[in-house]
Amino acid sequence: MDRYPERIVCLAAEIPGILAELGALDRVVGISAYTTYPQEALTIPKVSGFQHGSVARILAQKPDVVIVTSMVQQKLAAGLAERGASIVHLNPHRLEDLFNNVQLLGAIVGEAQRALALVNHLYAEIEAVRRVASESLRRRPRVYFEEWMDPLIAGVGWVSDLIEAAGGTDVFRERSLAGRQARDRTVTREEWIAAQPDIIVASWCGKPFQPEQMLARPQAHTVPAVQTGRVYEMDATILECGIRLVDRLHDLVRIIREAV
Repeated sequence: MDRYPERIVCLAAEIPGILAELGALDRVVGISAYTTYPQEALTIPKVSGFQHGSVARILAQKPDVVIVTSMVQQKLAAGLAERGASIVHLNPHRLEDLFNNVQLLGAIVGEAQRALALVNHLYAEIEAVRRVASESLRRRPRVYFEEWMDPLIAGVGWVSDLIEAAGGTDVFRERSLAGRQARDRTVTREEWIAAQPDIIVASWCGKPFQPEQMLARPQAHTVPAVQTGRVYEMDATILECGIRLVDRLHDLVRIIREAV
């Protein structure tokens, strides 16, 4: 008889939302303190931050499996593995990794068909947006996404994919696609100015965006997005490779349509 984990700890904020769609949220016994959705997950014990956490506190939930994500959680995952925990370590970088991870999680909880249906739904919605943008936008505005301000860090690969799907041109796309780790996506102040984006979208990881800091940078006044006031803060879930990326895609569509 197939046996699936009954006690799951999710140290990535986006995972409870995926498991809820798969009908498995009732198996989650611990979440990250950064989890914000779904609403029904917020009563589950918060057992860890993102980069740092207490191994003992996590293991006190007696998990059958602990789900972590990205290289940032590598040390925490290693500490859990040393204590005998079973780990599923996801490491998404591109938008397609969302689809792969949903199917992997579906297999883990015994909901492969629901996972496939969810993937098909997400994919269809994203492709519909891409098709409309391709057919209706008269030009593709240049978009700069900023994940951090010191040093400047451009968006991860899936953010770049969303910008392109929404009808924009990511000014640092090559760097975003090549840079799995944040340090590989750094941008100099000179490059930021030279990129001349029409639109700036920012979501500073774990910190509220402060546009006045951006506008105070040397030569910021020469950037088209600054000149036209097209500087926007994006909901932090754009930095999580979860199902709410579809919502953020629609936010990007609205921003881009205003610019063209």
